[in-house]
Amino acid sequence: MKAAVNQRRERAQSKDKQLAVTVEKNRQDMSLKSMQFNRFMLIRYATALFFFVNLYWALIMRHTWVVIIPLAVMFVSGFAIVEQIKLFGQHTNQLIFSKLFFRTQLAVNVALMISTMTPLFASLFQFVNNTNQNRYIVLVILLLGFGVILFVNKRLTLIASNHDKYYSRLVAYQAILKKNKGMK
Repeated sequence: MKAAVNQRRERAQSKDKQLAVTVEKNRQDMSLKSMQFNRFMLIRYATALFFFVNLYWALIMRHTWVVIIPLAVMFVSGFAIVEQIKLFGQHTNQLIFSKLFFRTQLAVNVALMISTMTPLFASLFQFVNNTNQNRYIVLVILLLGFGVILFVNKRLTLIASNHDKYYSRLVAYQAILKKNKGMK
């Protein structure tokens, strides 16, 4: 009888150990996935920022021909958003649609910056009074967007070549996991 009780206790302890090992493995896998996904956090926030800026511009200009520009950029951003959502389940460091979106946004920003010095400004920005001061304000805002886009493009390039700081942290974490696994 005592032997049977000991066997049950050993089986229960064995199951508890297996469960603990499984939970720890799942926790480590989730940590790795989260670290890989967080490499793209700036890109996700920048995508959302430009999506909503374009949405706001499209809503303001909805009764004019200008609405085509933000809608076209938002269409391209839709592919980038889907690509970024898929990153959690399918890790890759090559974000083709995100690169396309930010290059498209860059081209639009450059064209809009040039338009601040032309009569086209009044058509593209009907919600702003056509004064030199307002042109400079719009130009500064577009330059800020231009800077964000350049920064994100640089980050995309670093991620694509695995030279970003988050990748080195990810590799270090994986090495620690392997070292700990080897010690057991």
